[in-house]
Amino acid sequence: MNFCPTCGAKLGSKMDGGRDRPACLVDGCGFVFYGSHSIGCGGVVIRDNKALLIQRGINPNRGAWQIPGGYVEAGEEILPAVEREVLEEAGIVAKVKDVVGIRHATAAPNSNVYVVFRLEPVSGEPRFDGDETIGAGYFTWEEIENMEGVQGFSLWSIRRALDTPEGAGFMLYESDMTRQRPGWTLFGITEGNHRA
Repeated sequence: MNFCPTCGAKLGSKMDGGRDRPACLVDGCGFVFYGSHSIGCGGVVIRDNKALLIQRGINPNRGAWQIPGGYVEAGEEILPAVEREVLEEAGIVAKVKDVVGIRHATAAPNSNVYVVFRLEPVSGEPRFDGDETIGAGYFTWEEIENMEGVQGFSLWSIRRALDTPEGAGFMLYESDMTRQRPGWTLFGITEGNHRA
């Protein structure tokens, strides 16, 4: 990034938060670039003790099997995002139950937080579009263990979802959300919290 997205001036640098960062030095602007960050989400959907997987149709890792997932768009809340990704990639309408796990990956200058949710299938049968996905289906753990090209993080997520009773992990916390900002989703491990 060479120019300020706020005022268009050429960026300089300044110390901020203990790091030298690209910043706008124009009086009154105040823009500081804190790096590129993204949020991803994935869904472990279990039906009849089988996990939903999709096969990637695009690179990187074309042909690999994984849980459905993708990026949370700017202005999109994370719960509808993971439900959208499951529907888009696998044709399954599903609703979020709880959080299975969180991965934080750092690779300068980008950083990604990826939240894996457990979802309950509501309707639909697995399907793929032949472009973004070239395979989709529900598989038993034994079948998944014998499949080639299943991504490690998907294996971890599925195993955790199968081994952890619903509600034993991070729950969606919506108690007294009137005190929170619009667009916030809170997670916690307080027993009895659930999505309305």
